[in-house]
Amino acid sequence: MKNNFEIRKANIKDLEHILRLYHELLKEEFKKFDKSLNPNWAYSKLTKKYFQERITKKNGFIEVVENNKKIIGYLCGGISEQSFYLYRQKAKYARLDEMLIDKKFRGKNLGTKLVKDFVKWCEKNKVDYISVTASVGNKKSLNFYRKLGFKDYDLTLEMKMKK
Repeated sequence: MKNNFEIRKANIKDLEHILRLYHELLKEEFKKFDKSLNPNWAYSKLTKKYFQERITKKNGFIEVVENNKKIIGYLCGGISEQSFYLYRQKAKYARLDEMLIDKKFRGKNLGTKLVKDFVKWCEKNKVDYISVTASVGNKKSLNFYRKLGFKDYDLTLEMKMKK
C-alpha cells in the first residue's frame, strides 16, 4: 500500500488515537531514557483533559499525521505560562510538549513539517520563545530539534536517592 500522508489540525474525535500514541511515546521514553516515567499516565483523567484542552482551546495546538486515514503521528504544544525564572524579562512563551511519529514512518520529514507548522502558529500568536524538552540520552531527538533551530538553554541535573 502506498503512503498517503496528510497533516491536519486535530479534532476531538482524534483524542483516543493521540492518547494511544502518547502512551507509545511514554513507553519508549521509559524503556530507553527515564525509568521514573509512568507510561499509563497517558490514560489518566488529567491527561485526557489536558489533550482535550490543547485541541479545543485557542492557546493549544495539536496536529496529527495520517497515512491512508490512520493517525500515525502528532505534535502537541501551545502557549505556556511565563517562565518560572522571575528574573527573565516578561515575554510570551510556547512549549512544544511532545511529538511522536510511528517508528515505521520516521525519516520522511513528517516531524520536521509538524515542527515548522507549530513555529508558524507561534509566529501568528506573537510568541517570543518556544521551548522543547528531550531526554539528555535521546541524541536523535536532541539533534533533530537543534537542526530545526532550537538551542541548548538549560541542563537539569538530577540525583536518584537510595532508600
